[in-house]
Parts: sequence; C-alpha cells; structure tokens
Amino acid sequence: MASFQNIKKQLLPLIKGLPIVIVIFIASIFIAKKIIQYTPTMYLSVAKIKLDNQKFGVSNNLLYKDFDVFTTEDKIETEAELLGSHLLIKKTLEKVSFDVAINRIGKIRNTSLYKNSPIEITYDFIDSELFDVLFQLTIVGDKVIISYNYKGEQLSKNGKLKSTFNINGNRIMINKNDSLISLKNLEVDGQYSFLIYSEEGLINKTKEQLDVKAIDKEMSILRVVFKDEIPQKSADFNNALCEAYIEDYISMKSYAANKTVEFIDLKLAEVGEDLTLAEQELEKYKMNNNVVNTRQETETGLRQLSGLETQLVNTEINEQAIIELGDYMNNGDYFSETALHVGYVDLLLTELIKRLKILSDEKQDLLIKYEVRSDEIKSVNYKIEEIKKYIREAIQSNKREITTKRKKLETELAILYKQFDDIPSRERNLQILEREFMLQESVYNFLSQKRIEAFIASTSSTSFHRVIQPAYVPKLPTSPNKTLITFVCGLLGLIIAITFVYLRQFARAKVMDKCDLERNSQIPIAGIIRNVKYDIEDEYITLVKSLLIKNTLQSNQVIVVTSSLAQEGKTVSVESLGTALMSLGYKICLIDFDNINHELSATFHKTKDFTVANTKDFNENGLVLTTKNGNNLLEEDYTLFENKLEALKSCYDFVIIDTSPTAISITPVQLMKLADLNLYAVKVNFTPISYISNADLLEEEYGLKNMQFLMVNAHKASSYNGNLIGSHFEPKTQGKGIINRIKHYINYYL
Repeated sequence: MASFQNIKKQLLPLIKGLPIVIVIFIASIFIAKKIIQYTPTMYLSVAKIKLDNQKFGVSNNLLYKDFDVFTTEDKIETEAELLGSHLLIKKTLEKVSFDVAINRIGKIRNTSLYKNSPIEITYDFIDSELFDVLFQLTIVGDKVIISYNYKGEQLSKNGKLKSTFNINGNRIMINKNDSLISLKNLEVDGQYSFLIYSEEGLINKTKEQLDVKAIDKEMSILRVVFKDEIPQKSADFNNALCEAYIEDYISMKSYAANKTVEFIDLKLAEVGEDLTLAEQELEKYKMNNNVVNTRQETETGLRQLSGLETQLVNTEINEQAIIELGDYMNNGDYFSETALHVGYVDLLLTELIKRLKILSDEKQDLLIKYEVRSDEIKSVNYKIEEIKKYIREAIQSNKREITTKRKKLETELAILYKQFDDIPSRERNLQILEREFMLQESVYNFLSQKRIEAFIASTSSTSFHRVIQPAYVPKLPTSPNKTLITFVCGLLGLIIAITFVYLRQFARAKVMDKCDLERNSQIPIAGIIRNVKYDIEDEYITLVKSLLIKNTLQSNQVIVVTSSLAQEGKTVSVESLGTALMSLGYKICLIDFDNINHELSATFHKTKDFTVANTKDFNENGLVLTTKNGNNLLEEDYTLFENKLEALKSCYDFVIIDTSPTAISITPVQLMKLADLNLYAVKVNFTPISYISNADLLEEEYGLKNMQFLMVNAHKASSYNGNLIGSHFEPKTQGKGIINRIKHYINYYL
C-alpha cells in the first residue's frame, strides 16, 4: 500500500500538469497534420520479373537448348544491377516523356502534372546551362511571363501562348493541351513552374527513385520498385523498364548470334572451296586410274589420320580465335557497344573479360561522381590495367600452347604419312585424296550445323525472362505515412510534455509535501492545512484539536505566526486559527504586527489601537489589536510591550500575533522570543526549499524555542498529518456517470 501511495506521489506533478500535457499533445498532433499536409505524397508501383534458369527453366527444353549456346548463366544480383544500370535507364527514358517536369503552384502546396497538364512545353536547347534550371511561369489569358535564373542573374521573358521564347538562341514553346482542356474542363490561367532535365540529371534522379532487389537468394525473381509523386508516372516507368530489359536481352542475344553466323560464314566459304577442290582431284584421279573399290589395308591408319587432321583444324580455328582476341585487346576500344563474344572458349579468359566489363561499368559510374584524376578513378584504372595485363599474358600463354599443339599435330601427321610409303603409289594417292575429301566434308558439315543453330538463335525473338507482374497504377500513397507520423509526433509530444512538467517541477524547487520539510529541517511539523475550496475552517479546527491533543496548545499562551516570505498564508492562518479557537469556546486576542501585508480583517467583536489599549476592558471573546495607526511600541519600549502581553495573556486564553516576514524584518525575531509557540508558515508549491533552512538558522542563532512548521496549501489528496493518501479517503463523487467522475477527479486532483 505504501508503494502504491508513493507511485501516486510521483504521478502528482504529472496530474497537476495535465493541462500542459494536453496543450503540448494537441500542438504535436497539429504539427503532425501540418507535416502530412506539406510533405510531398509519394506513390509506389511494383513489377516482378522471373529470370530464366538454364538448369530448370524453359531454356533447358530440348527445342531451345542451343539458342543460348554461346552465353553463360548470370547471377541474380548481376541482373538486378543491370536493371538499375545507366544503359537500361537511358533506354527506358526514351520510351517515356519525363524530360519536362511541370508543377502547378497553389496557395498551400504545389501539384505535379504529368498527363493531366493543361499546357505542353517543347524546347530546343543549344546551351547546356539551361538544363536543370527551374523556370517560373505565369499565364493570364494568352499572356505568358517566364522568369528564371541564368548565370546568377534573375531574368524574365514576356510573350504569348503558342509563341516561341528565344533565350540566347535556345527556344522554348508553350502551348495549350486543347484536347485535355476540353475533355476535363481544366483552367489554364495560374502559376506554374517547370524544369527541363538534362540526360544525366534525369538518369540520376530516376536512379534515386528506383530500387531493384531479388525477392530471395534462392528464387530467380526480381522485384522492381519505383516511387514518384504521380501514380501514373511510377507505373509507366516500371512497365517501360521491364519492356526495355526484355528488348535489351533479345537484342544482345541476337547480336551475339549474328556475329557467330558471320564468323562461320567466312569459314564455310574457305572450307567450301577446299572441299570442291578435293572433290575434283578425287574424281580426276579415279577417272585416270579407274579406281572403283576403297582401300582396306590402311583403314585404321586413315581413321587416325582423319582424327589428327580434325584436331589440327580445330587447333587452327582456336589459334585464329586467340589471335583475334589478342587484336581486340590491343585495339583498346573495350565494350563500346556490347560484351565481347569470341570463338575461343577459355574459362579463365571469360572470367577475366567479365571482370574487365564490370570494372569498366564501375568506372563509368564513378565518372559521374568523381573527376578523372580522383583516387577512386585511379584505383579503378589500376585494376583495369592489371586485368588487361593478365588477359594479354593469358592470350600469349594460350597462343604458345596452341602453337605447340599444332606443331605436335603436324609432326604426328608427318610421321603418320610415312606409313603409306610402302603402299603402292596408286593406293596411297587415292587414300590421300579420299582423306582430304572426307576431312573437308566433316569440317564443312560441322560448320553448317553450327551455322543453323546460330541462325535460329539470331532470328528468334524469344526471351526466357518473363514479366510475371506488370506495374499497376497505385491507388493509395506510400508516404507520408499518416498513422506513423501522427503516432510519432503524438508520442514525442507526450514525452516532451511529461519531461517539461517534471523539469519544471524540479527547476522550481518548491516545497511540495511533508517529506520536503522533513528532509531539509529538524524542526517538527505542527500540522497541515489542505488546499480545499470549501470548509477551510474545518481544516484549522482539525489543526487546533490535533495541537490540543498533543498538549502543544495550552491556555494563556502567546502564539506567533510568521514565515520567510510574504504571501505564504500566515495572515490567513492567524485569522482562521483565531476563528477555530473561538469556535471551540476560547477567548482570543489577535495582534497585527505585520507592517508589510494588509491588516487583519475585522472578524472579531472589537478592533482597537494597541497604543491606547487598556487590558481591563478586554472582556469580549475576541479582539483585534493593530499597531499600524500608531507608534510601534515594540521599537520604543520592549519591556512595556512584554508587560502588555502578560496582561493580555491574563485576560485571554490565546494571544496570536501576525508578524512581518523574517527574510525582510528583524521584528518577528523579537516577538518569537516572547512567544510560547512559534508557527513558521510554509506554503506548498510556493515557498522555495532553500528558505526552509532559514527557520533552523533563526532557532539556532537566536535561541528560539517551541518553533514548529505550519504547512499550508497542501494537496487535497493529503491526510490531516500530511501523508498523501490518494483516492482511498477522497470524498464520494456526485452521480455515477463517467462525465461526473471525470469532473470530480479533475476538481479533486487539480
């Protein structure tokens, strides 16, 4: 129970500061509404692309297994990076009209216009400095005013609709969108702003709004997200990007296949000539020598010879391919349009070329942000040069290996030729001619088959990547998040309000309860007067009864009531204490010695000047004496005043003296030395804690006795002895309704 009451005590400043909390909370909600009102609304559209998997996808079908025979499977992250690349975004922006951004300026906020713009803007710029410049546009009837900042100077141009504005050779034309105006009955007159993007500026802005990620590492599906203030614009860009991605995939595949077809056609022409010549020689030899049956003796040798010849041809093809690759590397014009596709296949070279392509793209991206001489560009150039050196060394190594292999094959062929020396020349020549013919025929058939496969791939417009979810026009905005902003602002408002209430309570350092007095002084507490609007007399009657029970109050006593500061409730306490004692049948005399505050009110039967008072005439139940209208007898004759008090004590049960504050007058100290009981008034939520020690200093320095604190204006939820009891002993509420209970709690705690 004690801990529960302690919690209530800690919550008391918050309950008393509830109006401040409510005001700050309402202000924070208002700020949240303004943030939502002035924050640009963003819409998000989502598209999904399924990437083909060559192991399990459609391209694994036997019908298509050779379509991509010259390509390799890319990782999902690579495809995601490709979708957000400079190249694809540029191709996408060619499909949509995002180069001119038009805004309509309103009183509260600006509205972005896309396909709902009542005006159309065309331009022809020769000066790049006019790109990415914000133009202000005012249209009134047919009159048009354009203002802009050009090279630090604010300029303006006047003209009319459907006329050309010439800005140093750069032309801008503004026309009405008549079809849309008649369809939607739009108003043209008003304030506008428009911005004409440069190519790089538009691409960079688009990159900031685009986000491409894989849904999962194990799933070959890409999620393409685009955000914009205009919902239709976000959907149009996403769909155009997916379309450009598919088209780019098909075009790159067709380009690689076409290059392969061209290479094979050249080889087929050479091999075809050799095959025709071999046919003619074989036919001529057979006709001249009447050869009908083929040889049987050297069948095995010829088969070996044919195999070696085939290897030699393949080696020569590889040698030619590696020479072309070396020429390509020595040329220096890397990846200007497409990736490199060569006939020679080596995993190391392929990976190095792919790495060179990635670094080249990275260099292009870094050139957007950094200068050519920057450390980042130098680092990438160094990596590129290292890879190029490695590629050249690999090419030289492969060339040496292929040359060695070719020489070895030629040597083996020369040795194999010698085994036919012992065969009759006719048979030997026939075999040579047949071998040459079969060799040329096999090479020709092989190249023809590969040409058919490459030609099918070049003419096929099939893409194994699929758009499984096109982007739709979003209905609801994704930002600003009204619920989140309202919640965060409301929460921050509550935190700030509560912090302010407790900091304010801490900074004021006022006496708030009985514990503050007990912690800062050894002087006992005589009693507590609660801050109640009604029945204040009952509080003082309770105080008097408590003091009588403790024998603190006894007949014929002089009671001095003082305080450190003015307005701490000592004068009211003197009046109320006298009234309470009179209600209990005691004869009371009040003396007003407070030269600072107002006089005691004429609550009692008679009011006289202390200078002419005659103690024999004091027979009433109550009397008020004041020194304000005459001379201050205390200052003139201390002994005379002491005798007067003795006379008053003999006539009255209690003599109560109201004094000036001790912080500004020495008079209360003189009176307190004559008193039987000194009540030091402390007002809750008014008296600074630092002034509590003033009572201890007076008691110690002047030897005062019987000094006790009187705590006034205590909280309503306190008991008569100063403990915070909360709602356990609070008065009963009037009525059972919720509103009545709320009113009661507000009145009781605040």
